Amino acid sequence: MKHIFIISFAGITLLSSCKSKNSGTAAPIYAPITEAIFAPGHIEAGGQFTLTALNDGYITDVPVIEGDTVTNGQTIFKQDNTTAAIAQRSATENLAIARQNASDNSAVLAQLQQQLNTATEKLANDLTQRDRNARLYATRSVAKVDYDNAELAYQSSMHSVEQLKQNIAATKLSLQQTLINSRKDQETAMANTSYYNIKSPGNYTVYTLLKRKGDLVRKGDALAILGNAGGMLISLSIDEGSIAKIKPGQTVLTELNTEKGKTYTGHVSKIYPSFDEQSQAYTIEATFDTLPAGLMNGTLLQSNIIVAHKDKALLVPANCVSPDGRALIKHRKQTDTIQLKTGIVSTDYVEVLGGINADDKLIKAY
Repeated sequence: MKHIFIISFAGITLLSSCKSKNSGTAAPIYAPITEAIFAPGHIEAGGQFTLTALNDGYITDVPVIEGDTVTNGQTIFKQDNTTAAIAQRSATENLAIARQNASDNSAVLAQLQQQLNTATEKLANDLTQRDRNARLYATRSVAKVDYDNAELAYQSSMHSVEQLKQNIAATKLSLQQTLINSRKDQETAMANTSYYNIKSPGNYTVYTLLKRKGDLVRKGDALAILGNAGGMLISLSIDEGSIAKIKPGQTVLTELNTEKGKTYTGHVSKIYPSFDEQSQAYTIEATFDTLPAGLMNGTLLQSNIIVAHKDKALLVPANCVSPDGRALIKHRKQTDTIQLKTGIVSTDYVEVLGGINADDKLIKAY
């Protein structure tokens, strides 16, 4: 659970106090006041992400170590790809066969072309015979049945030639489709084989290696955490009651667990809009004004986010004001109950926006 703290700065004693909670009075006074929201968090590399496995398989090699800077396309993990390599080799051989079958001098098309040549010669011969019989039939030198047979033979040859042409065209189209599918299968097999070499998608620093040589990983398993070394960010968790007060650009005062007592200044740079069910908080990011030297990814920290500040505010002790804003004012021997208009409220102090004067005396009664 996060809390709201009020950081007050003044060069004089702000408030009177008494020895007993239910006795004594306090006089309001004007002083500066700052409201800050406390939030725990950690250091996170800019653009940090988790590299995952694209296939099942054993890790055969990890050619990098944590802290290495890798470039785009550089291999970070190698997996056993025996099955994928076999599939790629088979796909490559099938592509070569399909390419040969689809070429103009392929055996399949050559055979069909020879059949077409034969059919074309027969068509020419049948045409000659039909024309000859037509002339002879005109002089009644042959019977009509001879002329009809010659005509039928010519028509049959013409249909055979046309059918062979269509068959050749259909076969070429089918062979081209087979070639396209074989090329797709070969390219897919090559891509699948390359997925067994897990590569960096850009220039990053390797912060954490989650798997080692010999580990069996499944598709989707986390392998490593990468990020930008030059862009360390402050990642903070904010509760539901405080997130509405957070705005981009607000000042963030951060203390690292590795440097207790030292405060670094930064500013809110990003507010994530979704609620994290696992952490039961919202997440925001902040950047350092000056990046601390030797900053380590994952370092735990605590921050105060300055959400409000007034150089001059009318303040009273919190134990002078009830939860609903009522207060007891002492007028000589008489005590009156009044309703205050409050502003910034903390464990110790309450800002009063209206309802009392600076010379009023409030009873510590709550």
